[in-house]
Amino acid sequence: MGLVRNPLESSGHWRASLRAVDGWRTVRGPRGPYATASMLEWGSITKGLVGTTAWLTLEVERPVARYLPGVPDADMTVADLVHHTSGLPRLPATMHDRLFGDPYRESVGVPLDLAAAVPATPRGQFVYSNLGYALLGAVLDEVHGDWFTAVRQHVLEPAGISSATLEPLPADRVVAKLFGRTIQPWALGESSFAAAGGVWSTFDDLCRYADWALEPGAAHSRTVSWQREGASTWINGEVRAAGAVIANAAGLTAVVHTLAKAPHAADAIATALIEQEVRSTRDG
Repeated sequence: MGLVRNPLESSGHWRASLRAVDGWRTVRGPRGPYATASMLEWGSITKGLVGTTAWLTLEVERPVARYLPGVPDADMTVADLVHHTSGLPRLPATMHDRLFGDPYRESVGVPLDLAAAVPATPRGQFVYSNLGYALLGAVLDEVHGDWFTAVRQHVLEPAGISSATLEPLPADRVVAKLFGRTIQPWALGESSFAAAGGVWSTFDDLCRYADWALEPGAAHSRTVSWQREGASTWINGEVRAAGAVIANAAGLTAVVHTLAKAPHAADAIATALIEQEVRSTRDG
């Protein structure tokens, strides 16, 4: 994952905490924009909340079309959406990731177009899909009335998280600047794609989510939307000018948030933190 020789010495704005056997410790505290505002973008870490809520409250092997008859594919299941195996593309064909524009702005105040949920690859293959999680949010809306209310009930409140929101006050948002001008965040939280990445919270509440999801002995449902490779478990998010990750390996958990850095810089910092701690413990 390393993007520079030593990610921990990289410049720019980032926050990080590490949890070892003796609890949490701050690696880099609130400096720069983090010192003047408190609300951070979770990006796709939002999917962890949504996947867990779906797993706890829906019949996961049931076809999505049983909940939403307007979905073209009669075979894709709720579990397919949770695991990114529905065959749906990252975004609908009419939307494109843009460096300077906001692909989600056109979806603000507009219901999700169910007819656009057309698979692009065979069902069963892993294809990371924001469209899939937007559709999962629509299923939760159909069942619960509002997906975020269901997330609050089944994840946020049990985890002790009180700050999470989809639309924080502009003055409370930790945002990056370029040439002195604020880089406006994507309108994800206001759009029909909010369930794919629209949550904001304080850094401390992001750590509380890590504690709850990774609690020893906790049900698999708490990390059902996370990624796994060997003994490592993680969930991350990348939005227009911020990145975040919760990574767990070797009995250690790193939570990192970055601003205006290279893609997956948060992942590189988290990996370096865990590796550094493992070396330090080994060398005594």
